[in-house]
Order: sequence, then structure tokens, then C-alpha cells
Amino acid sequence: MILLVVILAATEPFTHLFHRLADNFLYNNYHHYLSCSELPDQEGVEKTVDEDSETVEKIKNINPEDVEFIVDSWNCPGKASIVIYYASKGQRSQIDEILPDKTFFGIPISLINR
Repeated sequence: MILLVVILAATEPFTHLFHRLADNFLYNNYHHYLSCSELPDQEGVEKTVDEDSETVEKIKNINPEDVEFIVDSWNCPGKASIVIYYASKGQRSQIDEILPDKTFFGIPISLINR
């Protein structure tokens, strides 16, 4: 049992298992946990968002006061992902119906319950 705990603790920086469990079960969040080098170029992300603006509006219109769609380029200059903020499990479920594979047309996303 101790060996299992040591193995899980040692692999946490690579698997983010405990973070993922807390995100999912405690906070109703989803993070992609990709490094900057794994993210797509900011220009490509912005192009995809522009091309699929109807989907962006569909997500925002779930509840315009609570749901926010952001291209996150401040953490990794030149690279980007998408962050979607929402305020309830119901809103998260609607977002999951629109984006069932945890990406925005191949762009990594993070879903944050605030």
C-alpha cells in the first residue's frame, strides 16, 4: 500500500491524477494540463475561434451573465488555448453537449466553474 502511494505521488507531475480528481469531483472543472510546447499557435487558435463564431455565441448564450469564452494567450506567449467560465453544473452540461470531446474544434479547453 505504501508503495502504491509513493508511485502515485511520484507520477502526479506527469499524470495530474489528484488534480484531475479534485477538478472533476470537488470543483466541477476540467483542465487540459498541457504544457506550453504542446499548445497550438495563438494565430491558429484565433482563426479557429473566428471561423466558428456561431459556436462561440451558442456557448455564450447559455447564460450571457455567467458564461465567458476567452482565448488564453497570456500564460504561454505565442501559444493559446480556450478557457470557458460558467456558474453551474447545468451550464457545464450544456457546454459539454456543444463540445463533447473537451476541445473547441481541436483547440484544448479548460472549463472553470466560478
